[in-house]
Amino acid sequence: MWRKLALICTVLLLAACGNAPAAEQTSPSQPQGEVIGWDRNPNTIVMRLDRIILNESPRERLNRLPACTLYGDGRLVWVSAVPPAGEEVSETYLDEVTMRSFLEYIIRDLNFYDLPDLAAQEFPPSENAAQESLTLNVSRGLRTIRSYRGWANNAYLAVLERCRTINPQRALFVPTGAWITVYQEERNPALPEVGWPLTAPFRLAEVAASGEARWISGVALAQLWSYERQTLGRMQWIENNLAYRVAIQVPNISRDSPPAPSISETPTPNP
Repeated sequence: MWRKLALICTVLLLAACGNAPAAEQTSPSQPQGEVIGWDRNPNTIVMRLDRIILNESPRERLNRLPACTLYGDGRLVWVSAVPPAGEEVSETYLDEVTMRSFLEYIIRDLNFYDLPDLAAQEFPPSENAAQESLTLNVSRGLRTIRSYRGWANNAYLAVLERCRTINPQRALFVPTGAWITVYQEERNPALPEVGWPLTAPFRLAEVAASGEARWISGVALAQLWSYERQTLGRMQWIENNLAYRVAIQVPNISRDSPPAPSISETPTPNP
């Protein structure tokens, strides 16, 4: 009798196990939910952190670089402060896994699509207030959120820190070509001065008088770029006892830069 009962119980247990649903197998490396996609074009901006100052001068606005930009091919360019009063621009490349993880961090960990556009909900706190912004351009669409005072989840600073530390392999960025705009200003003894070389390929007075940006490259650009980044644009260039200041725009790096000219449009430097 007892053997029969044990046999019946065993059969019933096996039948119950056979009808139970199998446990789901989830790979820890597989992203949950939406799979993030983006345009792989190297000129496509996929993510950008930016900071502008309201009512700053045109020269300051043109010279100010976005804090961090991520491009479709994984290129990452960011700005870091260099004491006492300068900055440096670095770049690196992220592989697809690292780039996807970075975007998932912004979207899921920082709840990007739930964060409000705070700047749209209030007036600027002052005439020269700083406005920070975070832009994503992924498969879910293009979206920009802004703030004057601070961020939920400390999102802006969190993303900026991730930009600067996500890949220890980096290089200093130096442009191979850029647009320069020259402004004549009153000589200011409080600002550092450097004489404009007689051997330079153009005259500052000529570019300033034209009112237009000029495309430059080579040694002249490398020196201008170095001085401008070291002083955050506070350098005065002296030519014929007149003071000039310069703004540099690098295509697809600077916020509003024109595209690079075609080869046929590139002006030939003066001898």
